[in-house]
Amino acid sequence: MLILAEGGIDMKNQVAFFDDTAEGWERALYAFLAEKERRSGSRRTAESYSRMIQHFFGRLGKPPDKVTSQEVFAWAHGKGLSGKEPGPVTIGARMACMSSFYKFLIRMEIVSSNPCDALERPLAAPPASRLAGCIADRPRRRHRPAPVPRRSQGGGSG
Repeated sequence: MLILAEGGIDMKNQVAFFDDTAEGWERALYAFLAEKERRSGSRRTAESYSRMIQHFFGRLGKPPDKVTSQEVFAWAHGKGLSGKEPGPVTIGARMACMSSFYKFLIRMEIVSSNPCDALERPLAAPPASRLAGCIADRPRRRHRPAPVPRRSQGGGSG
């Protein structure tokens, strides 16, 4: 059995068997998070993904193989634990997290499709404060091509 240990996921000498039980889905989640931490090199990313995935499935009350694109969309664009409407970066992070989880499940041959494939991630614009005075804010000027140097037509050396 895979267990979530303090400071990371304990995968030593563990074999992950996936089945259609709550425990099987939990093992799949822990295997995904362990791989995410190893591949990204970031414990924070794995912990963030863990919170998002557990929040999504905890609210939905369905196993991953029964999730629809509409349910992922509603969750990604819905209010979070703070009660605030999410911005484009948060929506994108939620979609990236779920899509990554489903890509893992597909690679492990646990599910056959990714409900996130039908979703479009929002375009995240940089904050206005970062754009103030930026070259992008200035009117565009038409640039004239640089003049081509003329060659003397005499053919001799002066």
